[in-house]
Amino acid sequence: MTAPVDPGFLGYQPTIEPLKLTTGASFVQTIQASGTATFPTNTAVKIVLTAPGGAVLDTWNGVVGTNTVTWTVANTAADAIPAGSRYTILVTYPYTPAVTYAWYEGVVLRT
Repeated sequence: MTAPVDPGFLGYQPTIEPLKLTTGASFVQTIQASGTATFPTNTAVKIVLTAPGGAVLDTWNGVVGTNTVTWTVANTAADAIPAGSRYTILVTYPYTPAVTYAWYEGVVLRT
């Protein structure tokens, strides 16, 4: 059965963007919350990198500030992630129970 206004999906829709990694370079990224939004204390944000078959290759934990999340990942760790892998940025809010959202997701590109 279809609703009169079909959204095309159920559930939260993460932002779909590729993750570009440059061979020999560290991965350095900062994401700022929208507008005046802030992250609650004890919010956790991580990038989970997976092989095309779904096996976890690595997890990069972000450093969460009041309204930013930053990553600085050494080039040796970033270089180990092959092109065509997938990533998901998961945000876990410290509610009871904890709530986790897929914030961003996409494919890994290499240069």
